[in-house]
Amino acid sequence: MYRSKGLLTLVFSSRSKRGWSCNHKEKHMSRKKKWSVVIFLVLLVVITTSFMMQISTGGLPTFPHIDKVVHFVFFFALAWAFYHAFPIPIVWALLILTAYGFLVEYVQGTLPHRSASYGDLLADAAGAGSFYLYTWWRVMRHRKRQAKLSS
Repeated sequence: MYRSKGLLTLVFSSRSKRGWSCNHKEKHMSRKKKWSVVIFLVLLVVITTSFMMQISTGGLPTFPHIDKVVHFVFFFALAWAFYHAFPIPIVWALLILTAYGFLVEYVQGTLPHRSASYGDLLADAAGAGSFYLYTWWRVMRHRKRQAKLSS
């Protein structure tokens, strides 16, 4: 399933016959895209750092497999930022995010205070996949409403 605009379409969409167009909406969109990329990169650094550190709960109540919940939530948020920063086909986005999850697990396996887990990788993929499934559901719901209003 593809998003409506590919990366090349987005990059070249503001070009007019007389050169680069400079209307306010396009400036706003490029500013929005820049902030989306910045937010994605900040999330990427924070998530990578937190997965590599040994974090003490400090007496906070925990439950079994809380790390899977953390992986799911982090990758849901990372998929949200990735979606807004890089308009690429969903399949490629899921492959990239899952590959990043695999890389995180590989590096965790090499650290003395961490361990790799297929369950964590599955939670990573499920978090990213859940975001894109939710987004697809919202798009389909919007299309149905638009079709109902136009008929």
